[in-house]
Amino acid sequence: MPITPEFSENDVQSYIDEQLAEQKKVLINTLIYVGKRCVNQARSLNTYMDQTGNLRSSIGFLVLDNGSVVGSSSFPTVKSGSEGKKTGQEFIKSLTAENSVGLVLIVVAGMNYASYVEAMGLDVLTSAELLAEQIIPEMLRKLGFGV
Repeated sequence: MPITPEFSENDVQSYIDEQLAEQKKVLINTLIYVGKRCVNQARSLNTYMDQTGNLRSSIGFLVLDNGSVVGSSSFPTVKSGSEGKKTGQEFIKSLTAENSVGLVLIVVAGMNYASYVEAMGLDVLTSAELLAEQIIPEMLRKLGFGV
């Protein structure tokens, strides 16, 4: 007596697609979490004097899925740093086109002098980058991804 399956190849493919979609959601949520942690880290530093609030207001993140925004920070204004907020949002948008493949986390400090502040030995995004490099592999391992 032969065994006959009660499912089709389409059922198998649908199951695989559902599992992949769930894993992708988990990855996206992980990247959003890491983005929030990085922004909180960068904004909470007191290594430089933030007179206008523009530099801190320009710090934010974006998560892209094949070029489509699936998560982002709101670039809240610090002090009177509305220029920083606007500059940060514009800068991160400009990076979207360059990152149109795969899942991508982008964390920025949008003010043009952010790299100058970093070059002076002051921490704008360095510790946030180190934090991401530390927690992403750890979180992916915990989620069962081979890293």
